Amino acid sequence: MACSAVRSPVLRNSTIRHYAAAAAAQCSSVTTPELQVLPSNRVTVAALDNTNPVAQVSIIFRASSRNETYDTQGTVHHIRIAAGLSTCRSSYFGITRNIQQLGGNLTATTDRESIAYTLQITRNHLDKALIFLEDVTTQQVFKPWEISDQLPRLRYELSMIPETIRIMELLHKAAYRTGLGYSLYSPKRQLGKINTETLQHFVNTWFTGSRCAVVATGMSLSDATQFASNLKVGSEDNITEIAKYHGGELRKERSSELSTVAVAVEAAGLNKEKDALAYSVLQRAIGSGPRVKWGSSVSPLNKAISSGTNTDQFALSAFNTSYSDSGLFGFVLSSVPNVAGSITKAATEYLRSPKLSDADIVRGKTTLKAEILYTVDNDAMYLENMGQQAIIKGRVYKPSDLVAEVDKLTTAEVKSVAGKLASGKLSMAAIGNLCTVPYVDELK
Repeated sequence: MACSAVRSPVLRNSTIRHYAAAAAAQCSSVTTPELQVLPSNRVTVAALDNTNPVAQVSIIFRASSRNETYDTQGTVHHIRIAAGLSTCRSSYFGITRNIQQLGGNLTATTDRESIAYTLQITRNHLDKALIFLEDVTTQQVFKPWEISDQLPRLRYELSMIPETIRIMELLHKAAYRTGLGYSLYSPKRQLGKINTETLQHFVNTWFTGSRCAVVATGMSLSDATQFASNLKVGSEDNITEIAKYHGGELRKERSSELSTVAVAVEAAGLNKEKDALAYSVLQRAIGSGPRVKWGSSVSPLNKAISSGTNTDQFALSAFNTSYSDSGLFGFVLSSVPNVAGSITKAATEYLRSPKLSDADIVRGKTTLKAEILYTVDNDAMYLENMGQQAIIKGRVYKPSDLVAEVDKLTTAEVKSVAGKLASGKLSMAAIGNLCTVPYVDELK
C-alpha cells in the first residue's frame, strides 16, 4: 500500500488542479460512464464497465485540509498516513497481507478539497478485495499506539517535500490564510498532538454520504451501486465555508543557491466553468513550461522576461488552479539570487498585462484540447478524473464535449479574463536566498 499528498501529474502540477484535467474523463470513442445517486445514503456512483483486465475502484470524500481548523491542522495528513491501519474488522497485518496475496494495490491520495482511497486489482479478485477497501475507508479506529508509530514517517515526509511544493503551500497560505490556505502537510508543531479523538471526529463529521463518491472502471454500475449502498457513511450534510481570498505575502529565508518565488492573483473557481476554462487556455498560451524533455521554453512569458532582463538564468512557468469556488493564476520561478529580483518584477508586470497574439491563444486552445484527450491513455488518471468530476460537479464529462467547449471559447473571451489580472490583489511566496527579491508592495 502507498499514499501520496498529491495526485497524478496531469491533474496536479505541484498540487495544482487544472480545470481541464479536473473535467476531462474519456474520449468519444470510449463508452460513457454511467452515474447514479443512491437514495439510501446519497452516495454518488459512477462506473465504466470496460474490457480492462485490471479493475479500479475509488472511494472519494469531499473533505480535506480545507475543512480543518487552526487547532486541527495536519489532521488530513495523519488520516492519509493512517490508510491501511487496523479497523473495526481487520488488523493492519491482515489488510496488508490480503491485498498483497490478491495481487492488488491500495493507495490514498489527497488534495485541498478531497481524499481518495483507490483499489487496483485484477477483476477475478475484485470481490474479495473490496472488503478491505471498505474497511480502510469507513471502519477506521485510529488506535493510539498505531498512530504514534507513524510519527517517524510523518517527519520523513515533511523533510522530503520538494521546493516547488513548499512554495505552493506557502502561496496558498498567503492567499487564503485559512480554509484553502491550510497545508496538505501537517505543521511540525502538530506532530504528536493529533490524537484518536481528533481523527475520529473529523471522519465522523466530513466522511458522509452526500460528500462521498464511488467511481470504478472494469466494474458494472449495478455491482458498484451494490457496493456503495453497503458503505457505512454518516447522513449529516455539513457545509464548507466559502473560500475567502485575502492576498498577502510569506517569505522564508534560507541559505540556498537559488531563489524560488511564486506570485498569483485570484482566478475563477469551478463554479464559473467558462471562466475557469478560459484561464486554463490562458495559462497554456502564456507558457506552462517546456514541451520537450530537457528542452527550454519558448513561451511568450519566457521570451518577454529574457528580453527584458537580458538573462536566461531562470526557470519560469505560469500556473492555474481552480477549486470549487475560487482559484489562483500566476507564475512560479526559480533563479540565481542576484537576478531573482529583476525577474520577479518583470514577470509580475507581464502577469498584470499579458501580451498575447491570436496565434498564441489558438496554440493554448490546441494544447489544452490535447491534454484533455491524453487523460484517457492513463488508467489511474482516467479513474481520478471521473472521481473529481463526480464529487465536485455531480456528473461525468465526455472529453469530446469538453473539447467542444474549448473550441467555443473566443479570443476575446480569453483576453477578457486576462484583463482581470491587472486589478487582482497580489499574493506572493518566496523561499531561499531572498537578497534581491522584492516585497509584494513593491510589485506593480
